[in-house]
Amino acid sequence: MIMSPIETTDPAAELAKAQSHLDRLLKLQQHADDQAAGAGMDETTSNENNDAATSLYKRAKEAQEEIQFIQLQRDVINLVNDTVKNSQRDGVVNDGGAEAALSIAKDQCTSLGLVLIRHANHHGNNTKMGQLYVKLMAWYTNLHKDTRQMTCNLFRAHLQKETPEYPSNLQSSTVIADIFSPSSAQQTHQQQQQKLWLDVAKCLIELQIVHDAVQMVQTRPIDSNKHLSTQWRFDIVDELCRPIAERLRYHFLGEQSGLFTASSASSPGGVELDKVSTMDRLPEWLFRYLREIMENHGAHSVVMIEGVQPLTDAVIDSLLVCTQFLSADVGDSDSSDAGVSARYVFMQLKQMYFGHSSIFFLREISRMARHALRANSFLNHPDMVGSECRDRNIALRGIEQLFLFDDLMRKKIESDQEGEILGIDPILYPVRMTDTFLTPREDLLLWWMGDERDVAIARLQKCAASTLPSCQPQTEDGSSSTNIANQQVCPPITDLFAALLYSSRSKANAFSDLRPQQMYVANVVAPLCSAYLELMHGEAKLLRQHLLSRDATKSFSGSDELLTASVLEWISMITGVHMAGQAVRRLQTIQNVDSDQIHSEHRNPLDGVIKSVFAFADAMVDEFVSVFVEQIMMERAKLAGYTMRAPFLISEHPHEPHERRGQREKDVITTLTLSPDLNDSIHVLFVTLTACQSVAAKVDSMDTRTAEMMYFGSQSIEKNLSHAVGCKFLDIGLDPMGMCPEIYLEGAKQFCHDVCSFEHLFHHSTSSEGPMERALAASRLMSLDESPLTALRDALCALISSDTGSEALFISDFAADSRLLQEAESMLDAKGFGSLALEEAVSIMNRRF
Repeated sequence: MIMSPIETTDPAAELAKAQSHLDRLLKLQQHADDQAAGAGMDETTSNENNDAATSLYKRAKEAQEEIQFIQLQRDVINLVNDTVKNSQRDGVVNDGGAEAALSIAKDQCTSLGLVLIRHANHHGNNTKMGQLYVKLMAWYTNLHKDTRQMTCNLFRAHLQKETPEYPSNLQSSTVIADIFSPSSAQQTHQQQQQKLWLDVAKCLIELQIVHDAVQMVQTRPIDSNKHLSTQWRFDIVDELCRPIAERLRYHFLGEQSGLFTASSASSPGGVELDKVSTMDRLPEWLFRYLREIMENHGAHSVVMIEGVQPLTDAVIDSLLVCTQFLSADVGDSDSSDAGVSARYVFMQLKQMYFGHSSIFFLREISRMARHALRANSFLNHPDMVGSECRDRNIALRGIEQLFLFDDLMRKKIESDQEGEILGIDPILYPVRMTDTFLTPREDLLLWWMGDERDVAIARLQKCAASTLPSCQPQTEDGSSSTNIANQQVCPPITDLFAALLYSSRSKANAFSDLRPQQMYVANVVAPLCSAYLELMHGEAKLLRQHLLSRDATKSFSGSDELLTASVLEWISMITGVHMAGQAVRRLQTIQNVDSDQIHSEHRNPLDGVIKSVFAFADAMVDEFVSVFVEQIMMERAKLAGYTMRAPFLISEHPHEPHERRGQREKDVITTLTLSPDLNDSIHVLFVTLTACQSVAAKVDSMDTRTAEMMYFGSQSIEKNLSHAVGCKFLDIGLDPMGMCPEIYLEGAKQFCHDVCSFEHLFHHSTSSEGPMERALAASRLMSLDESPLTALRDALCALISSDTGSEALFISDFAADSRLLQEAESMLDAKGFGSLALEEAVSIMNRRF
């Protein structure tokens, strides 16, 4: 195709004339500058020079525009001459076949497009050049339209001839990928028709890339961060999707053909039964058919990723190489900038097209599915929804299929992004079926959410009935049997709850808008969490009864096993609630939306649920520790009696006669043993901590991502028991009630031995600042031998310049000077009593002396 004649003069003569005119104007400008530098220049001369400079600039601008116009004329003439030469070289077009005609038309279209790209920034203020540019754009538009149509027709013909079964099997997809492979051009055994098809495919891609580049340069300045718009299409992807669309229309939209006809023929009920069965299974059949095409038949992974995308990258690279030598083909000083501009445009397009064959293909597949469902009035048929619905499960199964298809698209996009497909605008993502058919209908959405809530809670209650003792029949003594060997670290109901939350997160993420996400959380997730907490609350009440049902301090067969079983149940339940809280917290991040959709008034309905779950887990730990320490240890194991007797033991003079239960031998210093009234307490504590440590050992052997969270139950119980028991001993040592006015070494050593015996059980969990550690430090200071204790007291007295023989130390003497207070605390820390406050240490030393 040749452009209509354009009136031009001799370009070489005009260019030489304009260049001479510009040189003369530049000399005049230099002469004016020399005159302006003279010292005697008056105001009149200055104004004249300014006018001359302005006039000179205008004439220089006109000369530059004239040169640009001449360059555009020259490029057009060269384009026409090259087209004529190529036509003469290749012979008569009709003799060369359709592919030869396409090659000539493509070369002319590409060359004209490059001319338009090079001169896109030069015609804005130039009237003559602007008019010529508009004519060239009209020529290019018509030429591109005709050439593109020719290319599409040839591409369809080759596709039908080379792979008529596409996309029905994997072999046809492999053939397409092999033909489109960049290395296929070097294969000598490749058939001639396949080579022609490869050339046609390259022409189709090149036409679109150059056309997009021409459209891009029309907007100034070029936005380097711009992505492809939703209106832009990928021609080669559209052509490869055409056979899929034809088969989809045949199978799912044909009135008397395809899959539905076969179903109708086999149905004894005739046409009406066929329509009903068609609507029942439509989403399932449709999505399964598309999934088989993408996965089993290789239309996505083989054709798009292995065939089309490498071919697209190769075509863009060839265009970049072509523009690299653009300045050598144009013989003027401005050609370098023009070449760089064209290369810059193609570099931007390379980034925009990189990896887009897959995303365009997935988008077209989703559009096909949407069209098929809309054409069959999916979710609008009275048999599916409404008051006349014959079976609500039909709509529920159909909605479930929508979520499965959206999840399939999401996984494929994530897989593509892992393969270095980056920078894809989310606006190009496949159409979401849930946003199309479910979100716009709020009544249907709420109805579906109500069913989701009821089904999830029913599954949770069914699991509780078979696994939670509180939901099972009790034995005659009010307890249920527990197998210690089969006791799990985390209860099965928590695993089910976490699985339900994961499913809920997937379904909530299927909505692209924030509002349906929050509606799902409020109507499904929040009630599910409330039902879980209610079940756990009932279980906690039963566990408390089990813990107190039998006296673990009495010697009878199986008493330790009962206590161990009860502790394991508590650990399992506490760990389960904590892991449930972590699962709900992860669900809080489901709202993957743009920041402009999130406002302060959009309060997450899970905030209160998360606080409630974690608070309940902490309350269960506190409840267990409180019951165990205050009732089992203090009351049943006689720890309360010891806490009352210990102050008298510590303050008792060794030479006083005494008659009391648990009397010690005279030489207690060398024969210290645990106080008799602590035997039961330390035994039940040992059994409990052994159960905690057995759970921790079981978790150590696990290789799961959630193993760290599974430590929570055992570690929290062990830590809080250490805190509670340590507080009991710390009250004895610090004597806040004044029940031990004096401390004698014999009783202090016995108390220190008792504290050490208990502290040894917590060697895995105590902290340096915990009550147990402080109680141990206090008992060690109380039982310190005379010589080191005196040395420590004398050092403290020396700090405040006090008489070492004075009766008592006063904390006020140290508090008056911060430096003295810091020095005194450093002394205590150096002696190993840094966990005690200075006031507490001074009180102990005063009671020793």
